[in-house]
Amino acid sequence: MGGRNRPTQTEEHMIEVDLQAPDQEVGMAISQTCSKYGRVTSVKVHRTPSAFALVEMTTREQTSELAVNFGGSTFGNCALIHLRQKDG
Repeated sequence: MGGRNRPTQTEEHMIEVDLQAPDQEVGMAISQTCSKYGRVTSVKVHRTPSAFALVEMTTREQTSELAVNFGGSTFGNCALIHLRQKDG
C-alpha cells in the first residue's frame, strides 16, 4: 500500500491527508489512523467551509479519547477532527 495518503498528526492536532484524493480514499486513511483508539464505524469527510472529518466510534469512551488526542470535539459517538493538506 503506497504511503501517498497516509495521514499524520501535526502539532496543531490536525490530521494531514491528501485533500486532492477522493473522499473514499481520504476516509480510509483517516479510519486507519483512528483505529488505534478503537473500532471505527464510519468516517464522513467534509471539505467546506474547511476540511474536517466526522469519525464515529463504537463507544463514547473511544470517541472521547480520539477527540482529546486530535484536539477535536465530540458529538455522541462522533469526533470532529480538522484536516489539513499534506505537504508533498
